Amino acid sequence: MTIGTEGQNLSVPITDVLENYGGPMGEVVVFQHDPFEDLGFFAEVLDKQHTAYRVIQLFHGEMPAENWEQVKALIVLGGPMNVDDEERFPFLRWEKRIIRAAIDESVPVLGICLGAQLIAATLGSPVFHGAVKEIGWSPISITPHGQVDSLLGYLPENATVFQWHSDGFELPAGAILLASSQHYRTQAFRLGKIIYGLQFHLEVTPRMIERWLDERSKDLALSPYVQSDKILADTQSYAPALKYYGERFLSEFFRRVARSKQRKAEGGQVLA
Repeated sequence: MTIGTEGQNLSVPITDVLENYGGPMGEVVVFQHDPFEDLGFFAEVLDKQHTAYRVIQLFHGEMPAENWEQVKALIVLGGPMNVDDEERFPFLRWEKRIIRAAIDESVPVLGICLGAQLIAATLGSPVFHGAVKEIGWSPISITPHGQVDSLLGYLPENATVFQWHSDGFELPAGAILLASSQHYRTQAFRLGKIIYGLQFHLEVTPRMIERWLDERSKDLALSPYVQSDKILADTQSYAPALKYYGERFLSEFFRRVARSKQRKAEGGQVLA
């Protein structure tokens, strides 16, 4: 599959773009949609593992047109826009093509919140505006499949995680449902072995939460049932466990990535 920026006629494989833009073989590429939604605690995990990564700031217009090849993994972060907001955020159209091609090329992909919605939309699943905004700390239910999944199986069956979204999505065809909540059935899914989508946030730090509450105060004013003081108090209670969940999840994700790369190098099939 060939990918380029808007108005360009390129004929290069997605795998070439990832390598040439991302730098050395084995670097993780991160799509960031908003200055306030960064890797958070995940950056610390990547640094601890000595994993090289490069952040592509889509909100600054970074849409590389080079070839993407042999990148270690693609992480698609969250953002305040919705997946169909292409007129206001033209990079979304480009990004969907990149995600689709990455999946087709068996590049491991992790989507968080908007990132999970973009994966779902790319795979043809409906993304919808929910009846309830999930903002703050709330429980999710880990499904039986999730309980035996090596990335999520260490979470308690009813885990409290951090949410900030008003859109949801249907489970993509062929994907396995890993977690649900009261208002949104699809909270986490896995497609094959190396494609994961999380509607909730495992990467957030207390500082990020404080910034979101400050920067998005207008949104909160439209949701009187969302109480900033309670969110901050809950953060003191739940953030340490979330940090543990996030480190375990991302560490296991990259262990799985390493195994998939080894099988690919040995000529084996990697299931997307």
